[in-house]
Amino acid sequence: MAEFYNNNPNLKAAGVKINFTPEQIQEYIKCAQDPVYFIENYCYIVSLDQGLIKFNLYDCQKKKIDVIHNNRKVILMEGRQQGKTTTSAAYILWYTLFQSSKNVAILANKATAAREVLDRYQIMYESLPMWLQQGVTTWNKGDIELENGSKVFTAATAASGIRGKSVNLLYVDEAAIIPNTVAEQFFTSVYPTISAGQTTKILLSSTPLGYNHFWKFWNDAENGRNGFVPLFIPYWEIPGRDEKWAEEQKAMLGELKYNQEVACKFLGSSLTLINADIIAQMSVDPIIYQKDGLDVYNRPSAGHTYILVADVAKGVGGDHSAFQIVDITETPYRIVAKYRNNEISPLLYPNVIYKVAKEYNQAYVLVETNISEQVAYILHAELEYENIMMVNRHTQGQYIGGGFGGGKTQLGVNTDKKVKRIGCHNLKSMVEEKKLIINDADTISEISTFIEKKGSYEADEGYHDDLVMPLVLLGWLTTQPYFKELNNVDLRKVMYEKKIQAIEDELTPFGFYDDGQEAAPLNF
Repeated sequence: MAEFYNNNPNLKAAGVKINFTPEQIQEYIKCAQDPVYFIENYCYIVSLDQGLIKFNLYDCQKKKIDVIHNNRKVILMEGRQQGKTTTSAAYILWYTLFQSSKNVAILANKATAAREVLDRYQIMYESLPMWLQQGVTTWNKGDIELENGSKVFTAATAASGIRGKSVNLLYVDEAAIIPNTVAEQFFTSVYPTISAGQTTKILLSSTPLGYNHFWKFWNDAENGRNGFVPLFIPYWEIPGRDEKWAEEQKAMLGELKYNQEVACKFLGSSLTLINADIIAQMSVDPIIYQKDGLDVYNRPSAGHTYILVADVAKGVGGDHSAFQIVDITETPYRIVAKYRNNEISPLLYPNVIYKVAKEYNQAYVLVETNISEQVAYILHAELEYENIMMVNRHTQGQYIGGGFGGGKTQLGVNTDKKVKRIGCHNLKSMVEEKKLIINDADTISEISTFIEKKGSYEADEGYHDDLVMPLVLLGWLTTQPYFKELNNVDLRKVMYEKKIQAIEDELTPFGFYDDGQEAAPLNF
C-alpha cells in the first residue's frame, strides 16, 4: 500500500495506519476539542516576506474562530487584508479533520475565487504532521475528499452551483461582491434549503459594497431578524493598525475607498438622487407578513388613507412588477407594504393589486402605463376597481382627473421625461426633509444605486429601480390638486364614512382589516 497520496510526500494516503505516541494522542485530543489551539500550533500560512510561517492568531482572530465555532449562522464583516479568508479556511480545515462525514461548500463570486480559499486550506493541510492528517481519497483544485468521509468542494455562487447537494457547512467568501442578480437567485432558491437544516453551519464573510444583499443580511442580523450572529472586526483590532496607519490608507486609497474597504461603511453609488448621508441614516422596519413577493410592515388602520403606486414589467423573468403602498394620512408618509415579483404574469398582476388595495381601505391606485395599459384596464373594466386614478393628457403635461373627459383621458400615468423629472425632484425633497419614511430594505438598496445618468436618474448598471419608480410617481402625484384633496382631512372623513361598511363586508373573509381587536392572520 502506498504511504503517500499520488506520491505527494506531504499527503497521507487512505488506509495508512499511524502508531500514535502517548504525546500525540494527547495533542490530537487537544486539537479536536479546541480549534484555536489546533490552528495556532499546527497551521502554517504563506507570508509574502517570510514564506511559510506558523499561523499566529491575533486576539480578534481567536474571537472570530470562537464565534464561528459556537454559533450555527454567522455573518462576518471586516476590512481588506485582515485575514478573514485565511482564518475561515483554517476553521474549515479543523472542521473536516475532526468531524466525520461533513460536506463543506466554499462559494465565491467566481469559481476561481472559491478555489483560492481552498488553496489556503491545502497549504495548511500539507503542512500538518502525518499523524494529524486524515487519509486523502480526492485532492484537486476544486474538490477534496478525506478518508473520514468529509468533503470540501468549491463553486461560484449561483443557484446551479450546489443545488441538490447536501451541505453541512456553507462558507460564502466576499459575499458582498456577488452581483445582485446572482445573489437574488441564489438566496431565494438554494439558501433556504441549506439554512433549514438543524445543524448546518453558515458563514457569510465580506467587506461592505453598497446597500446590497450583504447589507440586508447584516442589517437583519443586527436587529435579530434572521438568526445570524453579526461580528464586526474593525481595523484597529489588528496589531500595527493605528490612527497613523489609517491616515496613510486614506491618503493612498481616497476617502471613498477608505470608508468602504477600511472603515467598513456601507456606501451607495456616487451621484445618487438621495443624499448619501440620508441613505446611511435609513433603518428597516420588521416585516409582519411575507408571501410571494409581498412584504407587509403595517396593517391597515381604520380611517387611514393609502396610495398604491404600481410599476408594470414586460413579463415573466425580466424586470420586476412592483408596487408600494404608502400611508398618506399624515406626514411623514410611510411605506406600509411593498410588492416585487418578476415571475408574475401581467394578466395576474391586476388581481394582486386589487386584492391588496381592497385590504388597505380601498387604496387609491396609480398604475404606470409605459409598458402596457393592460393592468390598469383589467383593474378598471374587469375587476371593477373604483379607486383607480385616471390621467388627463394635455400639451402642458399630465394631470390626475376624476373620470374620463375625452380621448386624452387614460387609466394610469405614462412616465415621460416631465413626470419623471418632477417626480424625482419631489421624491428627493420628501425623503431629505423627512416627509416620507423609507423603511424597506429592498427599496433602500435600490435608492442607494439610483443615480444621475444623462440628465435623468435610473438604476446603476447591474441594479434595479423597480421599487424606486413607484416612489418617483408618488413624488409626481403629490404635486397634483387631486392629491391635495386626498389630504383634506374633512373630505377623507366623509369619503371614509360613506364606504366603511362596504369595506368591512368585503374584507371580513381575509381577516386582514384592523377593527381594533386582536390582530388576525394575514391570508393573501
